[in-house]
Parts: sequence; C-alpha cells; structure tokens
Amino acid sequence: MAPADLTLFDAVVPPFKRLAQTVPRLLDRLDDPAQLEARLAPDCLNAGEHLCIALGFVVRTVMPLMGDVAPDMPIDTDPGAILALSQDMAYLLDQLDPEAFDADHVRHIAGEAELTQTAQDFALLYALPNAQFHLTLAYASLRMAGARLGKGDLDGFHVYAAETNFVQKHHLN
Repeated sequence: MAPADLTLFDAVVPPFKRLAQTVPRLLDRLDDPAQLEARLAPDCLNAGEHLCIALGFVVRTVMPLMGDVAPDMPIDTDPGAILALSQDMAYLLDQLDPEAFDADHVRHIAGEAELTQTAQDFALLYALPNAQFHLTLAYASLRMAGARLGKGDLDGFHVYAAETNFVQKHHLN
C-alpha cells in the first residue's frame, strides 16, 4: 500500500496490535511478579501501571476516532489482569471496521491540558507516541528491576545472543 493510500485505520491498528502482542512477551520474561512494581524514579508510575496505560491507549484512541467516548480504563497491575487486558485489546482491534474511523476532530485531555486535534494529529502525534512512551517506560523499569528482557522482547524483531554486551563500543550502522 502506497503511503498516499494509507488510511488512519491502517496507521493506527497495526501498531496497537503489535503493542498488544508485546505485553505478553514482557510478562512472560518476568522472574518475579514483584518486578511490575519497579519505578524508574520515586515519583514515576510503576512498570505494571505503565503497561496498563499503554494498553488503555488502544481504547482511548480507537473510540474517539469512531466518534465515541472512551470509557475509563481500570489499572490492575496483577500480571493476570494485565495479560487479560492485552487479550481484550487485541480482540477489540480485530473487531474494528475500517470505515468506522470517521471522526474529523478529537477533543481530549492530556494531563491537565484540554486539546482539540484533527483525528490524524490525535492518532499519530499524540496517542501512538504516548502508548509507545508508556510501553518503553514499562520495559525500562522491568529491565532496571532485573527482568531478563532484550530489545527483541520489546519490538518483536531483534535477536541477539545471550552474551551480547551493549556497553562495548559499537558503530551506528
């Protein structure tokens, strides 16, 4: 599909499906469920909260793009609850009709800011980056807590040997 033919549905749904597939990979690599309580700093959300928020962006994005109000999403950091939320979001994404993404503008709250954005800006400049932000912070928190995670667990593409050391000097290419 040429970029000019890319619909908002095509730009939004596949990345969210990957996000929903990533969370079970991360949970599967935990040595201890307590690792979900890890925080990068005392005033930050913990890894489990970040995972829930990242998954919650599925509903917080697709519902407004369809002209609906997104429900409040609970945050339950139990590993089983996070896994169930991931499965629910994957199921929701599989049920969506591409024609249903018909909103022109989306009004939403970002922190304490009340915003009105075009549907495209909302999805591509706000929602997707924020979902990835929370997923990445969950990954970083889990790594800091000692979870045996690698880049491939986050992106589903990379594969490295167990003895790979990224502290050594390497080139960008």
